[in-house]
Amino acid sequence: MSARFSPSLLVGIAGGTASGKSRFAAALAQALAEGRPPLSAQIIPSDHYFRNHDPAGPKVTLPSGEVYFDYNHPDAVDHARLAADLDRLRQEEDAPDVLIVEGLMILYTPIIRDRLHLRLFIELEDDERALRRLVRNLGSQDPIDLEKGRWIADYYCASARVGHRRYVEPSRVYADLIVRGDGDFERLARMVAAVVRDMYAQKQPGGESNG
Repeated sequence: MSARFSPSLLVGIAGGTASGKSRFAAALAQALAEGRPPLSAQIIPSDHYFRNHDPAGPKVTLPSGEVYFDYNHPDAVDHARLAADLDRLRQEEDAPDVLIVEGLMILYTPIIRDRLHLRLFIELEDDERALRRLVRNLGSQDPIDLEKGRWIADYYCASARVGHRRYVEPSRVYADLIVRGDGDFERLARMVAAVVRDMYAQKQPGGESNG
């Protein structure tokens, strides 16, 4: 781990379902570790903060009348707990140089967005994301996903598509950088890593900012 003189830099990655957020986060962490100077990074998916076991969590009703947890609503994630964990983690003595937080609503939710030093949005057309999601869900071992076909299509239309249009897509206006979800992630990650590395250097004593 490189020497650290200030709290971790916070990088946020938002984008629609199946746009490539997790893959780009991993590519960015690798590019940061392999660059000069190397920077350590930890990825924090907002998916780990889903309120799907909370009876008060958001729900969506499918055309069949079945009611499910709505994973594509801002209230689906406990953003207050996520924000508290980010504040705590970036101040720890052995904290990484960079914390990468990724998720659907990272830029939509002010309590997270306002904490970020760099905001990214992964852009990909609706039909491509829908196909990626279909392939991903058909390969899942989740009993719900294994119902396949009708349920996947109904849930996508009632939850994922609606959530993207209402919340995720509008949040792109807060992004500092837009990354194509079908681009060369290795190359793009190196470019973004250079930006992050420069921002990190600016935050050290002697840089322009140490906030």
